[in-house]
Amino acid sequence: MSASALQRSRPAPRFAFVAFSLLAALAPSCGGEDPTDSSAPAASSVPQSIEIVDPEPRITDLETVEDLSEEVADWLLDFSDELQRREFGDARAWFADDFAGHTFAPLPELGTDALTKDAQRVRFDTSKAAILGPDDFMGAVGSRIADWSRVELVLWKVKGAEFLAGSGTRVGKIKLYLSHIGTLVSGGRAELSGWAYCTVEKRRGSWFITRLRLDSLQLETTERAWFTDVSTSTGVAHRGTRFGKPGNRSFAWNGAAGGDVNGDGYWDVFVPSDGRNYLYLGGPDGVFEEVAEARGVALPAAGTGALFFDRDGDGDQDLIVGHDAWVSKQGEVEGRAPAFYENDGHGSFVERGAALGLGCYLGPWYSLCALDFDSDGDLDVFVCGYGTVAKEHNNSWIEATNGAPNLLLENRGSEGFVDVAGELGIAGRSWSYAAAAADYDQDGDTDLYVANDYGTNRLWRNDGTGRFVDVAGELGIKDEGNGMGVTFGDLNQDGVLDLYVSNMSSTAGNRILGRLQDDLDPELHATLKKLAAGNTIFLSGAEARFAQLPSAAGGVNASWAWSAVLRDFDLDGCLDIYCANGYVTGDLAHDT
Repeated sequence: MSASALQRSRPAPRFAFVAFSLLAALAPSCGGEDPTDSSAPAASSVPQSIEIVDPEPRITDLETVEDLSEEVADWLLDFSDELQRREFGDARAWFADDFAGHTFAPLPELGTDALTKDAQRVRFDTSKAAILGPDDFMGAVGSRIADWSRVELVLWKVKGAEFLAGSGTRVGKIKLYLSHIGTLVSGGRAELSGWAYCTVEKRRGSWFITRLRLDSLQLETTERAWFTDVSTSTGVAHRGTRFGKPGNRSFAWNGAAGGDVNGDGYWDVFVPSDGRNYLYLGGPDGVFEEVAEARGVALPAAGTGALFFDRDGDGDQDLIVGHDAWVSKQGEVEGRAPAFYENDGHGSFVERGAALGLGCYLGPWYSLCALDFDSDGDLDVFVCGYGTVAKEHNNSWIEATNGAPNLLLENRGSEGFVDVAGELGIAGRSWSYAAAAADYDQDGDTDLYVANDYGTNRLWRNDGTGRFVDVAGELGIKDEGNGMGVTFGDLNQDGVLDLYVSNMSSTAGNRILGRLQDDLDPELHATLKKLAAGNTIFLSGAEARFAQLPSAAGGVNASWAWSAVLRDFDLDGCLDIYCANGYVTGDLAHDT
């Protein structure tokens, strides 16, 4: 089994969804000097109602609005970090002395929903929220999470922003999504989340929140923790060099594969890394032993996608690992061929990639997928070809065509592997990131879905002879976006396979596009909105067609999403979704 898509850092120019910088040309350039900041008014008594400023006339210049939006968004990330540390006194500095806002607690309940057998959601009636000044407001936030033993994440995220035009002031109306995640004293899990509008104002060079209207608030809790981090106690807590620090400038070295390599009935894990690879052997006590060097898989390092599969049908798990490409000092693109490690039947390996014909296939390769595409009884390997970012960025945000061609490595037994992707018409030049194989149409052969970054995806339907036809457009599952992962599973328990596709979402992109709806061609606007929309669920229906599940149904908001897996984690008979997400993530919201 392989992690079919890799959680990796993306090139720095993509941060904050720089794809939408192409839209800046549609707006007039910013002119004039920055208005003088207004002076702070004297503190006053708490008002009896909350009025959120409705900026009119608004600043409509895209560049100015987005600059102010990002400035406020970063400022609120600092505020989120203070709340996560429960430094409520320090967090008070973000509020003006004349602030008034709806309290977080106490609040009457609207109702309680059962989520699973030991999880529930309480919805609060924010229309009856008391209005507090800054000190009491911060006290109420603290009391709402007072019974949490640990606060793991707080994020006040800017989802929309408008700013008042005029001299002498900077005032903004901000739409916020509020999320507080932590562990209860009882050991259960909790997430407090909701939506709010606030007014922010720049005074004497600093931003302040002056009003906050709470539009919704809910608290989801579980009676017990479903998952506990045991990486340290089980021996797999290796920590590499933090991204961006000396020794780690990579965007790609984060694959993983799992399987029983030594036939003892316990799960083992292979993890490629930039300095060397790691192989963790599982045992009966749940503790892993790192044995990569002793078992012959420590080098070559700097792998990307990894896959355990039985190439030669001898009953043990062999290993294939993809590698990225790089640019030499002379400016030439260089790469490394996939490494193939043959298992000796006892969990030790010999690297035989060149001997099996892989030496001529130089990267960049990302995730890998095993399938018997020609129904000859042995497993072949599909390899996703990406692009060499250090040399050339994608030539389009909507349909890039300058990626490396994909490989379909046909397994020819003792003759090794031969790439037949070009012959079968599935090589392409997209920036392919992940793939999943399954018989989605239940006709007895294996089909292939490929998720492409910077473009539309492909569903290669197998015609039964090992040849493929792309039917993604016909079935409505091209899923334009930044494809990071894909997995098949029966999500609604109707006996047929559904499709879950991981895509990047962008708050900044959605903010900008919301202002451009009337200025862009409707088709282009819809395409760009999809690029920022997030993950997608496609439910299979009649005649092997698919219907997209509305985003309101849940399961799609994973932000900067990567690979996903479908598993019944709580053993209730239904598939759950686990999706890796984040950019370069540390312990605080501002680390991303």
